[in-house]
Amino acid sequence: MAYLITFYFVILDFVTGLCKAFATGTFRSKIMRQGLFHKVALLLVLLLGWLMDYAQGFVDLGVDLPVGAAVCVYIILMEVGSSIENLCRMNPELMPDKLCQMFGGLKLEEHRMESENR
Repeated sequence: MAYLITFYFVILDFVTGLCKAFATGTFRSKIMRQGLFHKVALLLVLLLGWLMDYAQGFVDLGVDLPVGAAVCVYIILMEVGSSIENLCRMNPELMPDKLCQMFGGLKLEEHRMESENR
């Protein structure tokens, strides 16, 4: 179940990134293609974590830790941060200014000026 939840977080980040690109007028197929490759790499790392956990039941890998769970936690935290950054770029008014600065590096005033310059 943890792997499925992690997969949903990856999809959520992809969707928020796509929405951000359309909302800010920065959609580029090359950037989207790179993003897709990054997401595929994350899913392969997720598969690797699952496979290591599965293999530990049959082979002594020298690691007796839940590798898959650690990978899931890392990916989920990374995707949450990226999703918050995307949401701040789409609409900084959704998030407190401090949170936007932390995750997106964007102040509310800067976003308003960016919007006016379009």
